Amino acid sequence: MKRFILSLMAVVAICTSVEAQEYSPMRWEGVYTNRFWDNWEVAAAGGNSFLQISQKGDDPGKFIKRNSWNANVALSKWFVPTLGMRLQVDAGEFRNYSRPAARGVTSSLLKMPYLYVHGDILVNMSNWIGGYDPDRFYSAVSYMGFGYTAMSWTKNAKSPYNGEYAFTTGLINKFRITPRLDIELDLRSWLIAERSLPKEIQGGGRFAVAMSASVGVAYRFNMRSWTPAYSQLDVDGYLLAIMTLEEQLIQRDAEMKRVNSNLSAIKSENETLRADLNECRARGATVVPTIMPTESVVFFSIGEATLSDYAKATLDSYISQLKGADNSVVVTGYADKETGSAERNEQLSKERAESVASYLRAGGIASERITTTWVGDTEQAFTSPDTPVVNRCVIVK
Repeated sequence: MKRFILSLMAVVAICTSVEAQEYSPMRWEGVYTNRFWDNWEVAAAGGNSFLQISQKGDDPGKFIKRNSWNANVALSKWFVPTLGMRLQVDAGEFRNYSRPAARGVTSSLLKMPYLYVHGDILVNMSNWIGGYDPDRFYSAVSYMGFGYTAMSWTKNAKSPYNGEYAFTTGLINKFRITPRLDIELDLRSWLIAERSLPKEIQGGGRFAVAMSASVGVAYRFNMRSWTPAYSQLDVDGYLLAIMTLEEQLIQRDAEMKRVNSNLSAIKSENETLRADLNECRARGATVVPTIMPTESVVFFSIGEATLSDYAKATLDSYISQLKGADNSVVVTGYADKETGSAERNEQLSKERAESVASYLRAGGIASERITTTWVGDTEQAFTSPDTPVVNRCVIVK
C-alpha cells in the first residue's frame, strides 16, 4: 500500500515539473490542449457494494443481506476532451456468508470493511464518438484501472492476507447540471484475488468479483472547457474554398464537354474529308500539293555584279516557283571580305542585290513582294574559310 501511494506521489511530482516549463498549446481534434492545472474535477459519491465469490462458496439465497454500503472521493484530470486520469479512494464493507461446516450447520454472516485506492484511465466515449460538445447533457465515460485493496476482518473470521492488488473497470454516467457541476452514476466492478478472503467463504477459485454502484456530484475548477482550434471565420473560409473548388470543377466539366463536342465535330469532318479523298482517288484525280519556294543562291565573279547565264537560269527556276505562290521575298547581297576594301565591298553587295531584284521584276514578280538589302563584307553568307568565293553572292528567300 505504501509503495503504491509513493508511486502516485512521484507521478504528480513529474507532472508538476512539466507544468513549470514553458507551455505551448497543441491542436487535438479541433481544440487546443490546456495547461496542466486546467480541466480538473473533484467528486464525492456514496452507494452500494457487493462481493461475488465463486459458486462453490456462495449462498444465492441470502443475496439481499450480502449488499452493503460504499463511499468514495476522487480527483480527475482531463488532458483532452476524450482522455483523462483519475485517483480514487473507495471505502466500504463487503458481506458474505461462510460455507456450512456440515449439513444442517447454519452459515454465519461475515462483515469485511475495505479501503480501495486505485488509479484509472478515463475515456469519454460521448466526445470520442459524437465530437466535443461543452453543452452536452449526458456523457458516458468508461474507465479501467489498477489499485490496492486493504481489508480488515471482523472477529468472526481470520485470514493470512489483509490486502491485495486489484484491477477495476466501470462506467461513469455524467449528467451536466451547470458548467461547473455534474451528477454522476458510477457503476464499477473490480477483480480481487480470492486468497485475500477468509477461508470460511473461499470458493476454491482464483478471483472474486466486487461490484458497486454510487451516486454523487463532480465539481470542475480552473479552465473547464477547451478552446476551439478553428474559429468560425476559419470554418467559413474553408467552406468558401470548398464551394469555389466545386464551382471550378463544374466549369471544367462543362469545358470538357465542349472540348469533347468539338472533337466529335472534327472527327466527323475528318471522316467526311477522308470519304471525299477516297472518292477522288476512285475517280483517278491527282492531288497537286502547293510547294512554297525556299531560297535561291546566285554567285558572281570577283568584283562583278553582272548576272551570268547560269545565274539567270537559276533565277528563272526560282521565278517559276514564286509565280505559284504569293509570299514575299528578301534579296540580300554579300561580298567576300578576303578581297577589296570595306567601302568597295559595300557598294558591290548593293549592286549585286539590285541586279537580282531587277531580274525578278523583269520575270513578272511584283515589286511590292521584293525587299532588297545588302551587308557588304560585314556578314558572310557562308563561314567556310577554304571557299571565300562562295560569299560573292546574293541569297533570295
